[in-house]
Parts: sequence; structure tokens; C-alpha cells
Amino acid sequence: MVRVANFPEPTPEFNQKCIEVINQFSTGDLPYENALAELEKLAKEADKSSNLVNQGRVEQLMGYIQHYRGNLDISIRHNEKARSLFSRAGNPKRVATIDLNQGENYRFKGELNRAAKLYQSAYEVAEQFGDLRLQTIASSNEGLVLLTLKKYDEAHISFNKSLKLAQQLNVQEVDIANILCEIYHGLAVIHLHEGNLEAAWMRALEALQVAEEAQQPLIKGYANRTLGEVITELKTSPDARFSSDPDDYFRASIGYLQELKADAEMARTMFAQSLSLAKRGRRTMAAKKLQQVMDMFSKLGMVDDAARAAEAQLALM
Repeated sequence: MVRVANFPEPTPEFNQKCIEVINQFSTGDLPYENALAELEKLAKEADKSSNLVNQGRVEQLMGYIQHYRGNLDISIRHNEKARSLFSRAGNPKRVATIDLNQGENYRFKGELNRAAKLYQSAYEVAEQFGDLRLQTIASSNEGLVLLTLKKYDEAHISFNKSLKLAQQLNVQEVDIANILCEIYHGLAVIHLHEGNLEAAWMRALEALQVAEEAQQPLIKGYANRTLGEVITELKTSPDARFSSDPDDYFRASIGYLQELKADAEMARTMFAQSLSLAKRGRRTMAAKKLQQVMDMFSKLGMVDDAARAAEAQLALM
């Protein structure tokens, strides 16, 4: 049974200021340093008002941009503060959102079991209150964990579940477009594992369509990474309008992600490109890029990714 309740939310004017900062950051119009400075001003404003939900909201968003910059430990600290504030204010849905964000931090750090528990907890709360958006994100994120663990059948179930949920939402919303792109990427990887190249190509095109409609650098970065991975396996593009060189897509992905200085996602695109180079017989270049990727992952505290990059480099020796 869906529970109906009214919880304290950020004041509309304050929330709008926060959203404007994040929207400008997401489009690349507001550099990371400037976005952080604006959020810090809003944090001081929230502190003066002693509004717990406003304070939690700005801490949540500082955690968000620190996550995409790859500052995972800093992001975790912001999320911990936000969770405490939302909990004190009595808003379990906002607490569940923080659990999702924190799950992403721990997934990036390679603490997959911890991340999965946070996603499951968030999903249960979202289900109680009939929040389809939170359910979609939680289910998709769980699929990403399962994909990392190479549990392809279970990941397929999670992605299909999240896709059905997402199709009930407004795709024009940035975070829904973002999650759709991740779902299509996950499904494309699963189809590649199955050897179903035609289905993988269709999923890559769906990711690209979402990215073109959203016009957000982060989402474009995801979509082009997906295309690079799929074209690597296809070897030749099925559509003459698209390049058959995977590096074109990986370069485009890195370019979009550089606009946001999204170091963690850039490292993941470079890792995907390294694997692609190895598959295309360019082993020396792949090994050099893998070393660079390992250094980036290690610096960012992405231990699991660094270990996988090291395994890939070892396989080239």
C-alpha cells in the first residue's frame, strides 16, 4: 500500500536558486569552481535561516558536484551532513535520495555490497511512497553494480525493470535522461556479452537519441562511450552516417566530460578506450593508456576500477 504524507521541503525560492546553479553546472555554462562558490554562498544563507531542509538541500548538491569531479570522500561527507539534516527534519524521501547518492560514491570506490544495500534501502522507501523516479534510479543503479560483478542475467532484469519505470516519467527531466542513458548503456553491454550485436547497436542509438534531446555534456559523454564500445565489437558501423572508428566516439565522450571536469567519468571512458585499443590489436598504445587510467583511478580513490585496469594491463604483457 502506498503511503501518502506531506514532508518538509526546501523553500521554493531557495530551491530554485540551487537548481539554477546545478543546471548551469550541468550544461557546462558554470565552471566547477564557480558552482561550488555559489553553493557555498547558499549554504551560508541556509545556515542563517536555520532551515534544516534548505541546509540539507545545499549539502546534497555540493555532494553531487564533488561526486562528478571525482572527489568521492568529500562528496561522502556532504551527503552524510545532508542525510542527518533531512532525517532531523523528518523527510524520509529526501533521506532515501541521499542513500542513492551515497550508494554511487561507494560504487565508484568499489564497495559494491555497501552500495547495493543503500540502493535497496532507497528503493524500499520509494516504493512505500509511490515515488517512481527514486525507484527507477535505485533499480538502475543496482543493475550497474550487478554489471560490474558480471552478473549479466540479474543485471538484465534490473535494467528492464528500471526502463519500464522510467518510461512512465518525463524523459525531458535531466536526471531521468541521465538514468535512461545509463540503462541503455547497461543493456548494450549485456547484449555485447550475449553476442547480440544488432540489439547492442539499437541500445547505443537509443542512448544517443536521449543525449541529443537532453543536450547535457554528461549524458553526451555516456552516449558516446556506449557507441565506442559497441562499434569496437561491430568493427564497422551499420549506418553510413556514423563513423566506424571507435576512437572518434571515445574522444567525443572525453571532450564532453572535460567540459564538466568529470574526472571519474573521464577515467572510465579512457578505460573503455584502452580495452577497445587492445581488442583492435593496438596493444602498446592500450598499455600506455591503461597506466594513465590506473593512476587516475588510484588518485580518485576508485580502488575497484584501478584493480580492473591493472588486470587488463597485465593481460597485455
